[in-house]
Amino acid sequence: MSRVAHVARTLGVQASNYLRASSVAATARDRDPLPDAPVVVFFAGGPTELYQLADWLPVLESLHASYPLVIACTRPDGARAALAATSLPVRLTRGAPDLEALVDAGARAVLYVNHLERNFRMLRFAEPVHIYLGHGESDKDSSVSNQNKAYDQVFVAGPAGRERLSRALRGFDAAARAPMVGRPQLDHVREGAPDWPRDDRVRVLYAPTWEGDRPRMAYGSVASHGASVVRALVSDGGFRVIYRPHPRAGTTSPSYRAADREVRALLEGTDHVVDAGPYGWQLTFADVCLTDPSAVAYDWLATGRPMLVTVPADARTTTPTSPLLELVPRLSADEAPDVAERLRAVLAGMPPGWDDLVAHYFGDVSPGAATRRFEAALAAALES
Repeated sequence: MSRVAHVARTLGVQASNYLRASSVAATARDRDPLPDAPVVVFFAGGPTELYQLADWLPVLESLHASYPLVIACTRPDGARAALAATSLPVRLTRGAPDLEALVDAGARAVLYVNHLERNFRMLRFAEPVHIYLGHGESDKDSSVSNQNKAYDQVFVAGPAGRERLSRALRGFDAAARAPMVGRPQLDHVREGAPDWPRDDRVRVLYAPTWEGDRPRMAYGSVASHGASVVRALVSDGGFRVIYRPHPRAGTTSPSYRAADREVRALLEGTDHVVDAGPYGWQLTFADVCLTDPSAVAYDWLATGRPMLVTVPADARTTTPTSPLLELVPRLSADEAPDVAERLRAVLAGMPPGWDDLVAHYFGDVSPGAATRRFEAALAAALES
């Protein structure tokens, strides 16, 4: 997208949000009353970032019976997307008076699913307890943002999350401020899986991340690995591919967007699938995962099943040291044509210590354990 086109699109979105604000706010108010003493889920993004909220919706919808929730959106298009995605109460909070109304309603806590700058509009209120949830852990730079210090608590999945924060953030007491809650999303059955009969082919989830907005964050593999990987798997005949590009793939790089189109074209007209629907069912549906250093790698790790993680092709990309990236088999761009052989190798057995690694990142992954820890951590935060 050219700079002129980007500016025009941005102005168009801003104009649409301005014109629709009143009607969206009224629709949200009319659909659901504001609960007394709610737990607020703060969502400062728009439709492009909805996946960050959607990641938590099954957990939050279940929690709503015990702790009344309301989703506070700062953008009309974000509020419209949230209204379509969940039955939870939604409010459009465009400015300080709207936020003050939530606090005056007795907001007990505020949960955050990203690090957007608009979060600080809500963080200025001292009364509620402010809890950062994020939208999946990884060893990317974004998982150790210094913005974590702004929240009262930062929920992490397990010991690895605490260690990551302690190592990176000066003066941050992770033992006191980072409760370990596992990955409660994995306790919920997700819909959306294709109606595939089980045959002798291996189901492969290829879930690359986006290209990032700077070289240090260029973890995405679509441009470097994507076409070679998909072409090799399709031609092999022993695999069935679920290609799930990141929702933001191609938003900052025309070449990355073109690579995504090429991968989609390779799958068009086949019995493989390009997946742009709900996220979560893939974790129980696929047999093996190929992904990048991203949150998907950690979601998949919690299943305990085999996977490959790509090596970023750009030498400028930050490659953090982590137990996962040291142990998991990796796939470079040069090795992408050999992906079928590499996947068969990990299907035969992951490296020794794999089960211990799962426990290090997620603790107890038995059904229901993470949900119990998450609810206990929230209850403790509300009493703090």
